[in-house]
Amino acid sequence: MKPELDTKKQTAAAEYFLNMHNIDDRKPSLEQVSTILRHFSNLPYENLSKIIKLNHNWAAHHFRMPGEVLSDHERFKLGGTCFSLTFLLKSVLDYLGYETYIIMADMRAGENSHCALALNQDGKEYLLDPGYLLSKPLEISPSHSNFPLFLTHNSEIDRFSLWTPGGEQMKLRYTFAKVPTDMDDFQEHWERSFHWMTMHGICLSKRDETGFIYLHNHYLKREGSDLTYKGKFQEQISAIAKRYFNIPEEIVKKAESALRDNLYYDKELGYKVPKWIK
Repeated sequence: MKPELDTKKQTAAAEYFLNMHNIDDRKPSLEQVSTILRHFSNLPYENLSKIIKLNHNWAAHHFRMPGEVLSDHERFKLGGTCFSLTFLLKSVLDYLGYETYIIMADMRAGENSHCALALNQDGKEYLLDPGYLLSKPLEISPSHSNFPLFLTHNSEIDRFSLWTPGGEQMKLRYTFAKVPTDMDDFQEHWERSFHWMTMHGICLSKRDETGFIYLHNHYLKREGSDLTYKGKFQEQISAIAKRYFNIPEEIVKKAESALRDNLYYDKELGYKVPKWIK
């Protein structure tokens, strides 16, 4: 059973988001989009909710729609992965009358392994990426920067590359073309994402005024103006998630339990799973 991905049917969620953050529906502007993205930065990237939603709903509808994303954030401080966050953002912006389209991006994990939005505004195009925690629109043009991020353009294949700081050198995050993805294709990519290797472990990240925090299983990375740390930890993942993301420990433990079920199911379906799944 597949959900119908129509932003026109997400009006209630869009209005709820706007009312929650006291954003009026005045004439669309880049300033208003920036305000919306700043509020989106409070929604962490996390796959806990995705792991839990898939569990024992393998043949049923397991996409998290905008209303559910907002409700889960209010109750449990959850966010989502790039698919649910991008669809929520598009629902809000479409409601306000903006012209947007979904783009698929290629990462090291593979083709079409990430998604974001392109915005047409005032004669220019901008990259909006709630899944990668971009808090400002980034103009899509050759060699455009918005420190500490910048885009480069390969004219031979007409693809853009997003770069961010990564230690002593800039790090390539993903590449994309300015080609709209229709909702049917987006839905197929979203469905396949439930069986990607990114669903083989617990992953959370957020970017705020203090810096960047990334948690993957028992690995933690923190980057800030006065502190940089990365390494493994011995505490339970649920305790670290509570400390840095304020997500209830019982939610994390529920996801850990669901993860094992999901991986065994993936193995039965013939998907690649970690070696510890016997």
